[in-house]
Formats: sequence, C-alpha cells, structure tokens
Amino acid sequence: MEEALDFLYREGEYEDESLSPRPSLIVLDLNLPGTDGREVLAELKGDRDLQTIPVVIFSTSSNPKDVNACYRQGISGYIVKPMDINRLNQLVRTFLDYWFKAVELPN
Repeated sequence: MEEALDFLYREGEYEDESLSPRPSLIVLDLNLPGTDGREVLAELKGDRDLQTIPVVIFSTSSNPKDVNACYRQGISGYIVKPMDINRLNQLVRTFLDYWFKAVELPN
C-alpha cells in the first residue's frame, strides 16, 4: 500500500507527473494486507489534492458501521463483494459500465 500512496503523492519513483498521472477513480478494499483501508480512506479524504478523486469501497464487510463510517468520510459508493462468482462478474460489469461509460470523472 505504501507504493500506492507514493504514486498518489508523486513521491519516489513517481515524482514525474507526466509518467504518473493521478487516477480518476480509486477502488479501495477496507481489509488490505498490512494496511487498514479505513486509514487510507481517511488520508485520501483529508488531503485537499486527493479528496476530489471518487473513492469506491469494494469490500467483504457489510457491517453497517463500516458502510456508514465510509460514507461519512465522503466515499462515492460502497460495494460488498459477493461470494458467488457469477454475481461478482455481473457486479464488476455493472460497476465498469457505470463508472467508465455513464459518469464524467475528474481528470
């Protein structure tokens, strides 16, 4: 996750803006190995330069506390990962269609 934050903050090998453009959308899992996605979300939404990038949570957690806390921090959507592979495929297609065909994202 440190590498992802280096990329977003344009640090280290990602200093050159022309080679490391900021993403137009961030998909974030709350249960990251080694790093808590909640902390990453707080950092993203607390930074003036990054807070306008839409963040969609894609997590196995359907806990209402997680959902509510994430929306309070300004996420654009919360998707619970289904265990059924067919449902997961359908959800990913719907997600991609919405975010990359229907929505105007920031550049």
